[in-house]
Amino acid sequence: MEEIDEMTKSALQEAGNIGMGNLATALSKMVSREVKINIPTVEMVSLDQVVKEASEGSQKSVVGIHLKITGDVTGGTVILLPRYSAFSFSDLLLKKPVGKTNKITNKETIKLKEMGLRMCSTYMSSVNEFLGTNLEVSKPEIVINMDGVGSSVKEQLQSLADDFIIIRGECTIPTTNSKKHFNMLFEPEASDVIMAAVMKKMT
Repeated sequence: MEEIDEMTKSALQEAGNIGMGNLATALSKMVSREVKINIPTVEMVSLDQVVKEASEGSQKSVVGIHLKITGDVTGGTVILLPRYSAFSFSDLLLKKPVGKTNKITNKETIKLKEMGLRMCSTYMSSVNEFLGTNLEVSKPEIVINMDGVGSSVKEQLQSLADDFIIIRGECTIPTTNSKKHFNMLFEPEASDVIMAAVMKKMT
Protein backbone atom coordinates (compact mmCIF):
# COMPACT_ATOMS: atom_id res chain seq x y z
CA MET A 1 0.00 0.00 0.00
CA GLU A 2 1.42 3.39 -0.99
CA GLU A 3 1.91 6.23 1.47
CA ILE A 4 0.40 9.68 1.03
CA ASP A 5 2.98 12.40 0.48
CA GLU A 6 3.00 15.11 3.14
CA MET A 7 1.84 17.95 0.86
CA THR A 8 -1.22 16.01 -0.30
CA LYS A 9 -1.92 14.99 3.28
CA SER A 10 -1.69 18.58 4.51
CA ALA A 11 -4.00 19.82 1.76
CA LEU A 12 -6.59 17.15 2.53
CA GLN A 13 -6.25 17.83 6.26
CA GLU A 14 -7.00 21.52 5.74
CA ALA A 15 -9.87 20.76 3.37
CA GLY A 16 -11.18 18.29 5.95
CA ASN A 17 -11.05 20.90 8.71
CA ILE A 18 -13.05 23.37 6.65
CA GLY A 19 -15.48 20.71 5.45
CA MET A 20 -16.12 19.33 8.94
CA GLY A 21 -16.72 22.81 10.31
CA ASN A 22 -19.36 23.57 7.69
CA LEU A 23 -20.81 20.09 8.04
CA ALA A 24 -21.21 20.60 11.80
CA THR A 25 -22.99 23.91 11.20
CA ALA A 26 -25.42 22.26 8.76
CA LEU A 27 -26.06 19.36 11.14
CA SER A 28 -26.61 21.72 14.07
CA LYS A 29 -29.34 23.51 12.11
CA MET A 30 -31.00 20.19 11.27
CA VAL A 31 -31.17 18.95 14.85
CA SER A 32 -31.34 22.31 16.67
CA ARG A 33 -28.50 21.26 18.97
CA GLU A 34 -24.84 22.04 19.49
CA VAL A 35 -22.61 19.75 17.43
CA LYS A 36 -18.99 19.07 18.30
CA ILE A 37 -16.39 17.75 15.85
CA ASN A 38 -12.93 16.31 16.17
CA ILE A 39 -9.92 17.24 14.06
CA PRO A 40 -10.16 14.99 11.00
CA THR A 41 -7.35 12.59 10.17
CA VAL A 42 -6.00 11.65 6.75
CA GLU A 43 -4.45 8.28 5.93
CA MET A 44 -4.29 5.49 3.37
CA VAL A 45 -6.32 2.44 4.37
CA SER A 46 -7.52 -0.75 2.75
CA LEU A 47 -11.17 -1.44 2.08
CA ASP A 48 -10.90 -4.42 4.44
CA GLN A 49 -9.86 -2.09 7.24
CA VAL A 50 -12.85 0.20 6.62
CA VAL A 51 -15.16 -2.82 6.74
CA LYS A 52 -13.50 -4.17 9.89
CA GLU A 53 -13.93 -0.89 11.74
CA ALA A 54 -17.60 -0.76 10.77
CA SER A 55 -18.22 -4.33 11.87
CA GLU A 56 -16.48 -4.89 15.19
CA GLY A 57 -16.75 -3.85 18.81
CA SER A 58 -19.53 -2.53 20.99
CA GLN A 59 -19.83 0.54 18.77
CA LYS A 60 -20.20 -1.38 15.50
CA SER A 61 -22.23 0.50 12.94
CA VAL A 62 -25.80 -0.54 12.19
CA VAL A 63 -26.69 2.26 9.77
CA GLY A 64 -24.54 3.11 6.76
CA ILE A 65 -25.25 6.03 4.42
CA HIS A 66 -23.24 5.92 1.20
CA LEU A 67 -22.92 8.55 -1.53
CA LYS A 68 -20.75 8.21 -4.62
CA ILE A 69 -18.30 10.97 -5.56
CA THR A 70 -17.96 11.90 -9.23
CA GLY A 71 -16.30 14.71 -11.14
CA ASP A 72 -12.57 15.39 -11.19
CA VAL A 73 -11.94 12.25 -9.12
CA THR A 74 -14.03 9.30 -8.02
CA GLY A 75 -14.65 7.87 -4.59
CA GLY A 76 -17.38 7.81 -2.02
CA THR A 77 -18.56 9.02 1.35
CA VAL A 78 -19.66 6.67 4.09
CA ILE A 79 -21.49 7.90 7.18
CA LEU A 80 -21.61 5.20 9.85
CA LEU A 81 -23.95 5.26 12.84
CA PRO A 82 -23.75 2.95 15.85
CA ARG A 83 -27.09 1.58 17.09
CA TYR A 84 -28.01 4.18 19.69
CA SER A 85 -26.68 7.02 17.57
CA ALA A 86 -29.04 5.97 14.78
CA PHE A 87 -31.95 6.05 17.22
CA SER A 88 -31.07 9.39 18.80
CA PHE A 89 -30.37 11.09 15.45
CA SER A 90 -33.77 9.85 14.28
CA ASP A 91 -35.37 11.42 17.36
CA LEU A 92 -33.61 14.73 16.82
CA LEU A 93 -34.43 14.87 13.10
CA LEU A 94 -38.09 14.07 13.78
CA LYS A 95 -38.22 16.57 16.66
CA LYS A 96 -38.99 13.88 19.23
CA PRO A 97 -37.54 13.52 22.75
CA VAL A 98 -34.28 11.60 22.62
CA GLY A 99 -34.93 8.00 23.66
CA LYS A 100 -38.27 7.53 21.91
CA THR A 101 -37.04 5.68 18.81
CA ASN A 102 -36.17 1.99 19.22
CA LYS A 103 -36.36 0.87 15.59
CA ILE A 104 -35.75 2.38 12.17
CA THR A 105 -38.89 2.55 10.03
CA ASN A 106 -39.52 4.25 6.70
CA LYS A 107 -39.94 7.74 8.18
CA GLU A 108 -36.63 7.48 10.06
CA THR A 109 -34.92 6.18 6.91
CA ILE A 110 -36.14 9.17 4.89
CA LYS A 111 -34.83 11.63 7.48
CA LEU A 112 -31.46 9.89 7.78
CA LYS A 113 -31.02 9.93 3.99
CA GLU A 114 -31.89 13.63 3.88
CA MET A 115 -29.33 14.24 6.61
CA GLY A 116 -26.66 12.28 4.72
CA LEU A 117 -27.21 14.19 1.49
CA ARG A 118 -27.21 17.59 3.16
CA MET A 119 -24.11 16.84 5.20
CA CYS A 120 -22.14 15.46 2.27
CA SER A 121 -23.22 18.22 -0.11
CA THR A 122 -22.16 20.86 2.42
CA TYR A 123 -18.84 19.12 2.98
CA MET A 124 -18.17 18.72 -0.72
CA SER A 125 -18.99 22.35 -1.48
CA SER A 126 -16.37 23.37 1.09
CA VAL A 127 -13.77 21.05 -0.44
CA ASN A 128 -14.53 22.30 -3.95
CA GLU A 129 -14.21 25.92 -2.86
CA PHE A 130 -10.95 25.30 -1.00
CA LEU A 131 -9.24 23.14 -3.62
CA GLY A 132 -10.86 24.56 -6.76
CA THR A 133 -12.08 21.09 -7.74
CA ASN A 134 -15.33 19.93 -9.30
CA LEU A 135 -16.66 17.09 -7.15
CA GLU A 136 -20.29 16.06 -6.83
CA VAL A 137 -22.16 13.58 -4.63
CA SER A 138 -24.95 11.27 -5.74
CA LYS A 139 -28.24 10.59 -4.03
CA PRO A 140 -27.66 8.64 -0.82
CA GLU A 141 -28.04 4.90 -0.47
CA ILE A 142 -28.81 3.71 3.04
CA VAL A 143 -28.28 0.32 4.65
CA ILE A 144 -29.84 -0.58 7.99
CA ASN A 145 -28.87 -3.83 9.67
CA MET A 146 -28.94 -4.21 13.43
CA ASP A 147 -26.31 -6.97 13.14
CA GLY A 148 -23.87 -4.55 11.47
CA VAL A 149 -23.37 -3.03 8.03
CA GLY A 150 -19.75 -4.03 7.29
CA SER A 151 -20.55 -6.44 4.46
CA SER A 152 -22.87 -3.91 2.83
CA VAL A 153 -20.18 -1.23 2.97
CA LYS A 154 -17.83 -3.61 1.16
CA GLU A 155 -20.39 -4.32 -1.56
CA GLN A 156 -20.84 -0.60 -2.18
CA LEU A 157 -17.15 0.26 -2.37
CA GLN A 158 -15.32 -2.79 -3.72
CA SER A 159 -15.92 -1.81 -7.34
CA LEU A 160 -13.99 1.45 -6.78
CA ALA A 161 -10.65 0.36 -5.33
CA ASP A 162 -8.88 -1.89 -2.83
CA ASP A 163 -7.20 1.01 -1.03
CA PHE A 164 -8.41 4.53 -0.34
CA ILE A 165 -7.17 7.88 0.83
CA ILE A 166 -9.58 8.48 3.68
CA ILE A 167 -10.48 11.63 5.60
CA ARG A 168 -12.04 10.57 8.90
CA GLY A 169 -14.11 12.83 11.08
CA GLU A 170 -16.52 12.43 13.95
CA CYS A 171 -19.52 14.50 15.01
CA THR A 172 -21.07 14.24 18.45
CA ILE A 173 -24.01 15.93 20.12
CA PRO A 174 -23.37 16.52 23.83
CA THR A 175 -25.81 15.02 26.38
CA THR A 176 -27.12 12.50 23.83
CA ASN A 177 -25.97 9.14 22.46
CA SER A 178 -25.52 10.76 19.05
CA LYS A 179 -22.20 10.00 17.38
CA LYS A 180 -21.58 10.04 13.65
CA HIS A 181 -18.48 8.67 11.93
CA PHE A 182 -17.89 10.56 8.67
CA ASN A 183 -15.54 9.02 6.10
CA MET A 184 -14.58 10.67 2.83
CA LEU A 185 -12.79 8.14 0.60
CA PHE A 186 -10.79 8.86 -2.55
CA GLU A 187 -9.11 6.40 -4.87
CA PRO A 188 -5.29 6.62 -4.61
CA GLU A 189 -5.10 8.07 -8.14
CA ALA A 190 -7.03 11.07 -6.84
CA SER A 191 -3.85 12.33 -5.15
CA ASP A 192 -2.49 13.56 -8.50
CA VAL A 193 -5.65 15.56 -9.21
CA ILE A 194 -5.72 16.95 -5.69
CA MET A 195 -2.07 17.97 -5.85
CA ALA A 196 -2.61 19.69 -9.19
CA ALA A 197 -5.49 21.63 -7.61
CA VAL A 198 -3.31 22.57 -4.62
CA MET A 199 -0.43 23.75 -6.85
CA LYS A 200 -2.83 25.83 -8.93
CA LYS A 201 -4.23 27.39 -5.77
CA MET A 202 -0.74 28.22 -4.52
CA THR A 203 0.25 29.95 -7.75
